[in-house]
Amino acid sequence: MLFWPSLFHVEQAPPVIEFQGNPAPGGASGLATLLAAILPEMPARERSVARERLAGYASLVAQWAPRVNLVSLQDLPHFAERHVVAALALRPAMRTVPHDNVIDVGSGAGLPGIPLAITLPSSTVTLVESRRRRANFLRQATRQLALHNVQVVCSRVEDWSPPIQADMILSRAVSDPETLLRLAGHCLAPAGFLLVTSGPRTENRIAEMSAFLALQSAHLKPWQALLLHPSPRPR
Repeated sequence: MLFWPSLFHVEQAPPVIEFQGNPAPGGASGLATLLAAILPEMPARERSVARERLAGYASLVAQWAPRVNLVSLQDLPHFAERHVVAALALRPAMRTVPHDNVIDVGSGAGLPGIPLAITLPSSTVTLVESRRRRANFLRQATRQLALHNVQVVCSRVEDWSPPIQADMILSRAVSDPETLLRLAGHCLAPAGFLLVTSGPRTENRIAEMSAFLALQSAHLKPWQALLLHPSPRPR
């Protein structure tokens, strides 16, 4: 088990990603540039497969967004650089700790779970979404993209028990990690971690965490990522 005695700020300095023109959601050239810049260690063949799946995912979001509130319509032309990049910015933190079994709580449009599942195919990712129409979208995306390492659960996380506790719980835009832990803590293995994106004041709301790592990236602004290890829970 890993412990950090205090807060560490890890300043990431990823390369600036420039898109030629105004690529449509899932545009192949924009995604190729994106993946080459932020996943340089991934073999070219695997990166090509990931690019095609991410392009397909962005296309599905664009098709469903007018009917289901996945992301704002204004964001669709910028889906790759605003949403896919932000999701993939969490990947380095995930790779530093066990991540074989991951749960994305309140997955919504599949963020950050689907881009991470595409680029970490050895991880099993469960997307937990309580809203039926969004869960239907996630099931369709999982089938159409042939994401065999992804499963979808339509439920509130506090009402669901996973067959195996997770190594990691993901969630976006978390204002209170301790509330997330109270709702989803039964899904997390004793040595597991929370990886959340949050605002700058969230660090004041983690008294129940034994340690945490704050990750700041140009791709996440104005958010930051927190990798949290909960304090031991009473039996």
